[in-house]
Amino acid sequence: MYLWVVLTTFLAMIAAYALPIRQDTQEAVTVPVAQARLVYMVAKQAAGEQFMKENAYPYYSTEAEGDVNYTSGQISDADLDPYIAFGFVNSRDFVTAVYCMDEDLTTTQTGSGSCKKTDENKLQRLLITYGAIPERWQSVTEDGDITPAPDMMQALRQQFGIKDMAGYVVREGGKMYVVNYEGTRFEVPQPVANNTNMAHYGLNNCLNDYGTCLAYMQWK
Repeated sequence: MYLWVVLTTFLAMIAAYALPIRQDTQEAVTVPVAQARLVYMVAKQAAGEQFMKENAYPYYSTEAEGDVNYTSGQISDADLDPYIAFGFVNSRDFVTAVYCMDEDLTTTQTGSGSCKKTDENKLQRLLITYGAIPERWQSVTEDGDITPAPDMMQALRQQFGIKDMAGYVVREGGKMYVVNYEGTRFEVPQPVANNTNMAHYGLNNCLNDYGTCLAYMQWK
């Protein structure tokens, strides 16, 4: 019996050496690592959603009043920490912010009550989380533009749906877009792109510093 165990082990070792190396070994390792970066962004965006939910009716104010307990601006990490799902990390590499804008998406509303929706003001609220793409997941085009490396693009494909406004950020023709893994462009409202009347580290700053950034937007 012992002889058969030794012989089987020996044959298994020979077979292992004879097996061809997988062509996608590099992708099988690096794509999940890149996806882990995206998970930080998703976890923070989800925490921002929950923060907004629990600072509005029925957790805050009344249905008739419709007040909310937040204003335009960055949601601090201290405010987000209680809403990060168990087992996930509130990554300080990403910024989560709320932009309350007029109906035409031209001006950020600020101050007390600025994020309260009414039949008259037609307020638009955007929740966005963004952060830099580390150099290991960047590619440089012939024109010198910085875009996500193929591993990061594959990670985006695995993490998000085709209708999710999530991807990398580019400037084109005086406008800013979030580009998903299929190349679909979602325009970033000008108040967000220009970061007007806001005191936090904006998406425009991120682009200036890193060339491109990850971003995830949702209307609320």
